[in-house]
Amino acid sequence: MLARIISGLVIVLGLSGFVKLNSTLFDYTYYLEENSKLYIEGTSNVNSFDCSCKDNFPKRGIKVAFSDDFKTIRFTNSFFKIRTQSLDCNNSRMNRDLCEALKSSEYPDIKIELKEAKLVSTTPGSDGWLSIKVNATMTITNVTKDVVLDVKGKKNSDDRFRFVCSKEILLTDYNIEPPTALLGLVKVRNNIKINFDLFTVAEQL
Repeated sequence: MLARIISGLVIVLGLSGFVKLNSTLFDYTYYLEENSKLYIEGTSNVNSFDCSCKDNFPKRGIKVAFSDDFKTIRFTNSFFKIRTQSLDCNNSRMNRDLCEALKSSEYPDIKIELKEAKLVSTTPGSDGWLSIKVNATMTITNVTKDVVLDVKGKKNSDDRFRFVCSKEILLTDYNIEPPTALLGLVKVRNNIKINFDLFTVAEQL
């Protein structure tokens, strides 16, 4: 799923005991389990809708470096692309309108690149979750914007992790005209929310 946006964060939980590390570059591979989910929520003047990402992503490599205090993680060449045509709204007309709005024929992919992650705290809460701030860029059509993601991460086993995140964006920030239907009687609102619930497996090389 589009879920690659949080990929490199598995490293935060993947090192036993949250030990202190220097800035050496580390190589990892990761993949997403089938129960991972990404979906977009939106509303119109008549109803609400959600569109799920149906993309499949192969195992990938990623490079990360830790700050000396282990509160900041920097990513190198960590990006992924999502095919806009992989978004399924369970409605063929809505799928077509969404692809047209996202200009999929000219810009077939959404690109997300991780830059840096900062731990809000180095100790998980009583429920096992860590809070993480992630700096990234998101490119939709031909527009690239800096985004900040509020992510929660949890270690499920030695190499399995879960990450959840929701991010609201404005379509017009990316030069996207909100879709309309029925001669303009139905109008999608400008703000949409991107939701991630990712189950990730990571291994250090």
